[in-house]
Amino acid sequence: MPADQLVSLASLCVKTGRIARGEALLPSITSRKAQMVLLSDGCGANRKKKIQDKCRFYQVVLVQIPASRFERISGKVNGAAAVLDPGFAKKLTELAKAQSLLPDSQVHLWNMAPDVNPGSHE
Repeated sequence: MPADQLVSLASLCVKTGRIARGEALLPSITSRKAQMVLLSDGCGANRKKKIQDKCRFYQVVLVQIPASRFERISGKVNGAAAVLDPGFAKKLTELAKAQSLLPDSQVHLWNMAPDVNPGSHE
């Protein structure tokens, strides 16, 4: 599998407008429109923590990729983008999972579902 397949598919997602970024990113996660989030490893620590916390709470898949690959997707080195289309998100998640299993991979996939049921009061 080519290493750029993830970048190519994410770039197509950007071109079709099925992403949210910038000020629209966090509201897309909290409104549950975001199917997954792509996060640059060059993103600032505060922003990264805020995005990780939102993804964990709202159970959104988070994929962290190198800044150089994120730049080829969005044109910016630092940042994040939420994928809004379920089809794109499913395929991107599969590609990220396959790439994160490679020995020297710089792609990190987190399933941000909590360990316990948030509705239970034990």
